[in-house]
Amino acid sequence: MRIIYSWLSDFIENPPPAEELAAKLGRIGLKVEELKKSGASFSGVCVGEILKIDKHPNADKLALVDVSDGSVTLRVVCGAKNIAVGQKIAFAKVGAKLAEGELKKAKIRGVESEGMICSASELGLEGRDNTGILVLPEATPVGVDAITLFPKADCTLEVEMLPNQSHCLSHYALARELCVFYGFKLKEAAIFDGRSSGNVVPVTIHVPDLCPRYGAIVIKGVRGAKTPAWMADRLRAMGSNPKGNILIDGSNYVMYELGQPTHCFDISKLAGPKIIVRRAMPGEMLKPLDGQAIKLDAGMLVIADASKPVALAGVMGGFYTAVSEETDAILIESARFHAPTVRLASKTTGIKSESSYRFERGTDPELPKKAARRLAALILEASPGAEVEQISDTYPVKYERPVVEIDPARINAILGTGIADGEIYACLKAFQPDLKDAKPWKFTVPSYRQDIESVWDVSEEVARYVGYDVIPAESHMPMLPSAVTPRWAVGLEMKNTLAGLGFSEVYNYDFISAKEMKACAFYADMALEVKNPLSSDYQFMRQSLLTGLLKTLRYNLNRGRESVQIFESGSVYSRTEAGKAEDVHCAGLMSGDFPEGGFWQGGQGVADFYHLKGMMSRLFIGKGGFRFEKPKTAPGYFQPGLCLEMKLGGNSAGYAGKLSPAVAAAFDFKDNNIFYFEIPLTCMVAAWKPDFWQKIARIKPVSAFPQNWRDLSIVLEEKHEWHELERSFSGVQDLASARLIDVYKGKNIPAGFRSLTIRFTFSSMTGTLNDADVGAHMTAILDKLAKNFSAKLRS
Repeated sequence: MRIIYSWLSDFIENPPPAEELAAKLGRIGLKVEELKKSGASFSGVCVGEILKIDKHPNADKLALVDVSDGSVTLRVVCGAKNIAVGQKIAFAKVGAKLAEGELKKAKIRGVESEGMICSASELGLEGRDNTGILVLPEATPVGVDAITLFPKADCTLEVEMLPNQSHCLSHYALARELCVFYGFKLKEAAIFDGRSSGNVVPVTIHVPDLCPRYGAIVIKGVRGAKTPAWMADRLRAMGSNPKGNILIDGSNYVMYELGQPTHCFDISKLAGPKIIVRRAMPGEMLKPLDGQAIKLDAGMLVIADASKPVALAGVMGGFYTAVSEETDAILIESARFHAPTVRLASKTTGIKSESSYRFERGTDPELPKKAARRLAALILEASPGAEVEQISDTYPVKYERPVVEIDPARINAILGTGIADGEIYACLKAFQPDLKDAKPWKFTVPSYRQDIESVWDVSEEVARYVGYDVIPAESHMPMLPSAVTPRWAVGLEMKNTLAGLGFSEVYNYDFISAKEMKACAFYADMALEVKNPLSSDYQFMRQSLLTGLLKTLRYNLNRGRESVQIFESGSVYSRTEAGKAEDVHCAGLMSGDFPEGGFWQGGQGVADFYHLKGMMSRLFIGKGGFRFEKPKTAPGYFQPGLCLEMKLGGNSAGYAGKLSPAVAAAFDFKDNNIFYFEIPLTCMVAAWKPDFWQKIARIKPVSAFPQNWRDLSIVLEEKHEWHELERSFSGVQDLASARLIDVYKGKNIPAGFRSLTIRFTFSSMTGTLNDADVGAHMTAILDKLAKNFSAKLRS
């Protein structure tokens, strides 16, 4: 929230400087994110008039300018391009104090300059054109002090407000907080203290549980009331655009000042006229101040007149009862509404306002009366002829301030401190000056602190008052021994391995849109839809990590990256027969140049299917039973024929392959050279070994005798996959390895068939194999291939 230092100072007697005040706010848990100076901060600058412009004798880009300050004419050197004879300008004489320091007499390219024609930045003025000198209006009198033309020097503080700090959402509230914790004297705002027993607009509350208090002040004779300049300046500094009408601007001003939203109704537009606080009825409509007519849900809290809703309570007023320049009689509304009801109405209608922001967090039950009288005072000051005809305070549910019993020993037990009883009492007395020193202390919670409900909350306020540094940085709680879960260990191992392979870890949201779900060919019947998504981009829970990784890839490529290797580990969600399922997957992709920095011997390749396959082999190294197989049903986002299913034992360990052109096009990629893998951690968890010795591969003895190898070329039908053949070789005596080295289709090979050349390597642990031994083994292998796959020796 933005706070103006001068406005805050209105409520503190002898306030500290802005910088010190910002530090004090930070100490009590109110973080000042930015402290910025504003307004005019200079001296010795007057309004001057340019009388004559000559060329500089020694510089083409400089000019000699004769400037009159109303009494004398001085010559200055100027380099601005927007100077012209007759202009009124801000003229700084030698000795003037500017934003960057004191102006001294100087000789520029051999010519003495007797002052300076200033730009806005040199005067410390924000939000103005700094490309040249600051040109003042023609009617500005020459010779007057330029500081009188601009807002006075001030500071703005951007204070971070947490959801539980609704008691600090105004200038007065922050001043009160500083006075409580630092002992400053609090000053009150001037309010209208008159009386009126009239009942021009009767107020009826049908739902006191949703509107426990409704204050109303009726004023007549306000036609044409203007917003004073000082108020408009403060509203602009707050980022609000003043309308020039005190009835509108005054309401905003009181909200920023006291934290209580108010609203002005034009009485001539109220049916009755009367005010009824009730729930909306089925089918009722309301056109708010800044939007299209909306249909109200039955049960929404509305402010109504005798015939229709005129405002959505706590959110926004209605268009048809809004004040204007012709308004003569108004009703000032200052009420307290049920926070959850306001929040629901704001979310349902999509209307967010400064008013709803405050009501949603809870307002001070005792503030409506004060705020209404403050606004009345401002309106009456701007409209001397106006008269107050009604002051009513409908208060069906009186607020009872809670009382908390405080034992200092309990406070210290909660905080783990040894704070003296006197210090704790001083803190409570700062909140409640009439607190009696009789233990246990009966602490009556201030009405504006709706967040204080128990001794635990009071303990936090004591820590803020004394200083968090009094709490020792140690704990006497016994620490439970940590335990490594298989899922966590497997995830960490995969992350470290992928990082070592050159992948960078990324994080993405768990939500996707319907468009993304369709683009990636996810199963719509398995999707989990979010009941209250923030937007249509977050409508469904992700079934795969693919969408987030593709958006990250696009983000990097659009910013000039030529090589991207990224991975993510996170939850995926699906609908199952048993209900909803959540699992953890690890997925990644490769695209572009490979490796990123090029090969050490020079040159560079491009990421392809085999690079990804090699990465997966390295990721699963040491995992018994790992292999690649042709998938029976691959995920729809892969390109057919360029996808492999990874197996670990008898379980699926995910898929790896090239993404389909349709998926790449849906995410605006120029080509589909994107290679992707996704692994469910469940399969890895099942194979996880907790002890170190179990993770070490067992040493196999190496034969002391030479190896023999033979190549075998066979012809068989294309339907048979290599992994089927490879599995059939198990059990062949002395076989060390079988490797596919060639695949051929073409001349002399029948249609529907292909030739495979396989290299078999044999080794015996007992002796040297001769040709007869190897030949017998090869005959056995060929017989197996002929029997199982109808393979024939290629001739």
